[in-house]
Amino acid sequence: MNKIYAIIALLTLTLVGCDDFLDKEPLNDYSVATVFQTEQDVKYALNGLYRQIRGFNTSTGNPSKSEYVYSLYTDDGYNRSGASKSSDLDFSASKSAVSDEYSSRYTVIRDVNEFLARAPQAKENFSDENLYNRYIAEARFIRAINYARLNFLFGAVPLLTEPTDPDFFPKRATRLKVFDFVATELTEIANDLPEQYTEPGDEVRITRGAALAIKARHLLNGLDWHANTAELYTEAAASAGDVYAKGIYSLDMGASGFHKLFTRESANGASNGAILTVNYDRDFKAHGYQNAILPKGAFSGTKKNNSNYAGISNNLVEAFQVKSSGLDVHDSNSGYDPANPWEDRDPRLDITALRAGEVIPIKGGDGVNDLYVYDAHPKKDPTVTLSDGRVIGSIKTDDVNKNAINKTGYHFQKYQDFDFEHPTSGGDIQYHFIRFAEVVLLYAEAVLGKDDNINLAMSLVDEVRARVDMPGVATSYGAVTSTEQALEIILKERRFEFACEGPQRFFDIRRHRLGEEVFAEGTVYGIPLGENRTAQASVLEGDLDDGKKIIVGTQNFNPATYYLWPLPQGAIDDNPNLAEDPE
Repeated sequence: MNKIYAIIALLTLTLVGCDDFLDKEPLNDYSVATVFQTEQDVKYALNGLYRQIRGFNTSTGNPSKSEYVYSLYTDDGYNRSGASKSSDLDFSASKSAVSDEYSSRYTVIRDVNEFLARAPQAKENFSDENLYNRYIAEARFIRAINYARLNFLFGAVPLLTEPTDPDFFPKRATRLKVFDFVATELTEIANDLPEQYTEPGDEVRITRGAALAIKARHLLNGLDWHANTAELYTEAAASAGDVYAKGIYSLDMGASGFHKLFTRESANGASNGAILTVNYDRDFKAHGYQNAILPKGAFSGTKKNNSNYAGISNNLVEAFQVKSSGLDVHDSNSGYDPANPWEDRDPRLDITALRAGEVIPIKGGDGVNDLYVYDAHPKKDPTVTLSDGRVIGSIKTDDVNKNAINKTGYHFQKYQDFDFEHPTSGGDIQYHFIRFAEVVLLYAEAVLGKDDNINLAMSLVDEVRARVDMPGVATSYGAVTSTEQALEIILKERRFEFACEGPQRFFDIRRHRLGEEVFAEGTVYGIPLGENRTAQASVLEGDLDDGKKIIVGTQNFNPATYYLWPLPQGAIDDNPNLAEDPE
């Protein structure tokens, strides 16, 4: 690597991870040899790498370069920007969604490789060799999760583990080679990572459990192409089973426990259901999630408007079961009431979706006491009487027939709040990169694939359902007599549990080749409007007739590019070696 570039990269790592860098050497005294000299230098640089773990977008209110953006590539959500942001499922080589993923992840990998190459300069100055080994393991984890995503999205990609010169043009490594590299890295580093941290402030650092949980996720993400799926199931069952059996993590019980996961109450290790959390701070690493997601009429701090890009599909809203019966809303025996569609439903729905009738802070108000009733229907004008006797009305700002607005009529609710104490600095609510509930369901899927153990798999699903007081599998689905049926139940539960918070649904559609089924119609629906999709105040809010629902957009499924993204054309133009066969 060019010496000047190396110094810049290392300074970026070191300084962004340090709260007190002004007493360091003058910048003109830095060199490649002097950046890493002490234990503290390495820690600061490692903290800089932590800042690059993706959760919410830290630069804008756009969903791109976030973990939740993948929801907009599924049947769960839609980006009002449509084709320009690949919500139409166009993942051709020229699309920004494709190039952003590729380039941003190699930026992180480049920085990790620099860290790993320079950190040994300070090894002899560490008071504890185990601490040095832990720091190295944490950095390798950050590199591994980026290679895991590149491998999942693009298959065969360049595998770079050392710093490179700007004029180095690598070829691609095979899909299997990159896949095995990630699995091996996560296995090896797990031995150097602690089960838990005891020092205040370390609660969000990478643990052994995080390495094994991500390993299990990674292994099962290879099911649609790997030649030895039996091996994947066996190893994933061992990794997820290890985390499950340790007893360190647990499900936060009740609907209140589930809701807690997406609030500040779960920050800094306060939730046993969080295995790896991405930390945010308004002064050093804020995000624009609230402004990207909140309705146009909602409180927006000092910003003129919320961007309001992402919406939840009607398909997802209707997927959640009726709580008392455990049945699908389309089942005539479910007890579903289209006039009161939010009552007696899986509690996770109300925590996932911001919908009509919710009372939230209004744009231009104080963010706390100035409220309005959200409703995106053009003809409805609901009011809500609060416990203090105040009558709160609605406004027409969020009308789905308006331009530049989320037209589904349903908004993301997880991780949403209205704390704009320092609105120009963005949000600081933390993001859980992987949760214990995912480990439970990965374990269920792995033991099902490994041993055809339907009973154990369904009992694990029941654990996740029971914590929000949903009926058991037997009540909702009857006797489960085949592994195919059991897998379908697991995937449905993953959808209910992780809807619109991360990449899980996108993972599932790809690795189990569900695209032909879930995108068969290709139409994305939003709220019911009325007969012939004409706004009528009398329409039932939960009407199941697709002919009455607003059409938000289309998703044109192409298995050739959905199941494996092409490399960005710009990357190939810059490096023609990428077009050659991987080796």
